[in-house]
Amino acid sequence: MARESRREFIKNGIALASAVVAAPTARANTDNVNPPYETRSSVRAPWVPVRVVDTERMPWQWVPVSNPEMAKYQSGRKYLFEDKETKAHLVITLIPPGWPGAPVHYHIFHEWGYKLSGDGANNESTHPHQYYGPLMRFREGHFLSRPAYSLHGGERGRQDFMRAQIGGSWFFMEEGDVAKGTFTTEQGTTMTYNPDYKKVKQWTVPRIIDTIGEMPWQPEGSVPGLHIKHLVDDQSRGFRATLWWLEPGWKSSQGQQFARAYYYKQGYQFNFVLAGDMKIQTYRAPGEKAEQIALSRYFFIERAPMSIFGLFDGVVTERGCVWLEATYGKGATVSTTPIEEPNFV
Repeated sequence: MARESRREFIKNGIALASAVVAAPTARANTDNVNPPYETRSSVRAPWVPVRVVDTERMPWQWVPVSNPEMAKYQSGRKYLFEDKETKAHLVITLIPPGWPGAPVHYHIFHEWGYKLSGDGANNESTHPHQYYGPLMRFREGHFLSRPAYSLHGGERGRQDFMRAQIGGSWFFMEEGDVAKGTFTTEQGTTMTYNPDYKKVKQWTVPRIIDTIGEMPWQPEGSVPGLHIKHLVDDQSRGFRATLWWLEPGWKSSQGQQFARAYYYKQGYQFNFVLAGDMKIQTYRAPGEKAEQIALSRYFFIERAPMSIFGLFDGVVTERGCVWLEATYGKGATVSTTPIEEPNFV
């Protein structure tokens, strides 16, 4: 097989991690004019907007592929967020049935994701020379937190049952520059081979949770009608991921502290509605009148540092709501900064 350069690899959008594709060719809107699927709250300095995206209305970017082996397996992507400095990016990806996967590879940064639909496989290897690692077939509800130097891939060119059976989509975050921080241990593939992989002293393993089949909801305890699934809570790396469920008809009066508006000074928070409906409130500044935004399935909320966000003052959800929440201590990558306590307004 002919090798492609790193530039060609990124350009062609070959998958890197299960359904995750190459580095962005477009980033989240930064203009003053918002597209029809995006809402930004009004603010007054030093506060910053809460950004809400109706991802169902957001168009797919179809990935052109020149590699003959992959040409008929066109994937799609929606870029929801990009950090201009670190090149971290949060996307929704889509792969077709029969997707053959990727070579064995690793990243030098952390990544995490939630499987939205369908299926996709990864060999979760523990050694760079492991031809068949434990095969993980991701399905709806699987949560993945993959630390740096975690080997995965290795489906392409192996056996047909390793291919995606029906295809599917991910809500996925890669916390670094894919073009510069992704390497394969296999020679002669379309990825960037790094012979220095032999110098790696410790390969890591991911945290994978079947949040639907193997992790029941538990009552939050202090708030009636609120349920929780703790996915990751790692203050040493400043990263937390949580699933929340509010029962139908839930009112802010049932948990005033939980519904109360707050902000973070230096860490990002991302929320993604997986099912149901919810109303939130944003503010131009503390003490000013709240702005209400109604959310439904697959709405995405980007909460940058110094953005004020809370639940609606009244009936927050009519039909009940489940959403994924990911919070950082600093910026939008794991770090040594613990997640700060909320600053309530």
